[in-house]
Formats: sequence, C-alpha cells, structure tokens
Amino acid sequence: MAFTLAFAGFLRVGEFTYKESDRALAQGFGKRFLTKSCIQISQEATYMELNLPSLKTDPFCKGVKLTIAATYDKGCPVLAMQRLRAIDTHRPEHAPLFCIGKLEQHAFTREYVVRRLQELATGVGLGQGIWNGYSFRRGPATWAAEVGIPENEIQTLGRWRSDAYKAYIEFSKKERIKLSKRFQGPVSRTN
Repeated sequence: MAFTLAFAGFLRVGEFTYKESDRALAQGFGKRFLTKSCIQISQEATYMELNLPSLKTDPFCKGVKLTIAATYDKGCPVLAMQRLRAIDTHRPEHAPLFCIGKLEQHAFTREYVVRRLQELATGVGLGQGIWNGYSFRRGPATWAAEVGIPENEIQTLGRWRSDAYKAYIEFSKKERIKLSKRFQGPVSRTN
C-alpha cells in the first residue's frame, strides 16, 4: 500500500518513512511525518488528498496537498488507502500512516523500504537493478513519459521546480532501439 501511494504521488522516500527516534517527537511527529490523518478520501472515492506535512524543499514545513485520482485497477492508490483504513482501525489518527507489523508497529524506515523494494523487484523477475530510494521518483517519471504525458506536466506531478525531473526519465530498451534506428536511418542527401 505504501509503494502504491509512493508511486502515484511521486513521493520521495523521506516523505513516507521515518526512524524509531522520530516517534519520540510525540505531538510534533505529525508536523513532519505522514500520519493516518494525512489521507482524505473523497466521498465518492474518485480521488484522495494527501497532505504532506514536510518536504525536502520546504525549510519552513508548510507542506503541500497532493490530489491523487482513483484508477480502480489493481494499483489504485485510492482503493489501497481505503483498504488500509479498513484494516487499521486499532490505531489513532495521529499514528504514523505506515509502520512495520500490526502489533509491534516498528518504524517504517528508509532501509526497510529499499530492502523490501529490492526483494519485490527481484521476486517478480525484474532483476537486481538499481532499486533504491529514487525508484519512487524515477519510476513514475519514466512511466508518465512512456504514456505520453508532456514534460511540463511530469514536472508538475512530481513537484519539481527545476529541470531535474529530466534526469529521472529513463527510456526503455525498446525506445532506445527505436531512437537508434531513427538516428542511423537513411538520410536523403543531395549532391
């Protein structure tokens, strides 16, 4: 569920993970990290709003509200958050949005997320690859480009203020072959 949300929201790993020591902030935790109350699902479940309380590029912790649409498929972030809410009725709204374990509730750390991502990617045959904290920025940016979303809209979806988003877009092998063919293709020359 966390990975689904991270992909749909172009989230940085630090925007949905935390360390055990961060929980000592008690009341202040919700001012810097995602809690259950950060997710608001529309009445019709056609979209949700994700309130990110703190961002890497936000020194004053003003946060940002992301609107994420429902897709109603297996990877639907809205349905995933609805499922999470349905099974997570035992914790208060100010509790961290994600944790490891239902009863023990360990911190949802960056290390855990990266390790789990690597395990899942290898398990479904995607190979070792470079699965890291940037995968939730790189993957959505690449996917958006593949489905034809214009670059300025990718920049908006990913909340990039600069052209840095271009470094996150990777071309598939199929696309690289196509580009290579175009580059090496016949050139009409006039003498």
